[in-house]
Amino acid sequence: MHIKSRTQGSSNEISFSVLDAAREARDAEERARREAAAGKVSLFTLGKGSKPRSTPVKGQSIVLPGGGSAPNHAASSSVDRGMHGVVPVIVVVCVLLALTLVGGQTLLSVREQQTSLRGLLDNQMNVIKACDETLIPFDTLVMEQYDEDRLTASATGDKAPSADELSDGYRDVVADIVPVRTNLESAITEVEALQPSLKENSDKEAAAQAITAARSRLNMLDAGVGIIEESLMATESFLDARTGWRAIIDADASAREATELTREMTEDNVKASQKKSEQALRLLNDAQEKFLQAESLYPGLDLTPFDDYVAKRIEAQKAALAADAAYLDRNKEELTANNERYNALEDEAAALAQKLGDDPETLVSSRFYAAIEEGVKAYEAERLKAGNADAFLREYLGTST
Repeated sequence: MHIKSRTQGSSNEISFSVLDAAREARDAEERARREAAAGKVSLFTLGKGSKPRSTPVKGQSIVLPGGGSAPNHAASSSVDRGMHGVVPVIVVVCVLLALTLVGGQTLLSVREQQTSLRGLLDNQMNVIKACDETLIPFDTLVMEQYDEDRLTASATGDKAPSADELSDGYRDVVADIVPVRTNLESAITEVEALQPSLKENSDKEAAAQAITAARSRLNMLDAGVGIIEESLMATESFLDARTGWRAIIDADASAREATELTREMTEDNVKASQKKSEQALRLLNDAQEKFLQAESLYPGLDLTPFDDYVAKRIEAQKAALAADAAYLDRNKEELTANNERYNALEDEAAALAQKLGDDPETLVSSRFYAAIEEGVKAYEAERLKAGNADAFLREYLGTST
């Protein structure tokens, strides 16, 4: 059979659609016979003169020749598909809920941890604060030592330095310095340990400032103790040097009076001159002792010019006493020799006096302030750091303490 690609409907030309329809009808009749022979009835039956059964609705069954019924698979499939859609949604909701609960518990745990850490931080701040019971009087004592008016030749009355007061004040705080140092070092260790676990920036900064506050106080202790100990040596040395210098001045006055009395050589005047010369000699010996003591108390202090001057004046006064004794013994030669020796020694003493420069107490104070200069700078720097850290912590804690 010849088939053209385009048909015009002539008797010897058959279209594809007619052939397809005929073939499908034949195949449907064949399937119907096979199913009937097997005792089955298809849901939709095609054939000559056959009419398709209506599609079962929900709840209906297909009646089979044996009286049984076939389940409604379409409805079952629909329910299955519906359930398959609901289950994933429930699972997702449950997972989200579980995650939310876990997240909430984690957040709560983090907050509790941070609260606990802040409590520990506050405790260490209180430790630092408690140390100030010792550090505040210590700070006052240290600053008194490097007051520029403390060790001066003109310091008198309330401004006069007192070695006893300094020693007592130092004794009051020195016993507490060791435990204070231990507490501050412990506070630094504790804060450094909890610092990495802090989350809030304000807490981190507070921890850093607490460490600065504690470490600055430790550095203040180191520098301050050095200043006080230097001051203890310098103060005692200063007072001895002052006493020695005043003894020289008094001795010079007595020696002048003795010389004045011998202008008119009488037995009474010579005896009175002897007493004045003996007084001058005692004062000079005291001055010599005080200068040597001042040097021994303050290593590095050099009062050699004053030692030499006093030694020369002592020789001169001994010559004066020898001259007075010679006069009373009516020994003219001894009198003349000792008078000449006295005058020569006094001239030598006067030359030495020209080289003395500053008085001995000024030499002590100059040495002291030079010795503590670096310590004072360090102390003031650490004091400023501690003050700035304290200001931040007061704001952080919301206190004015």
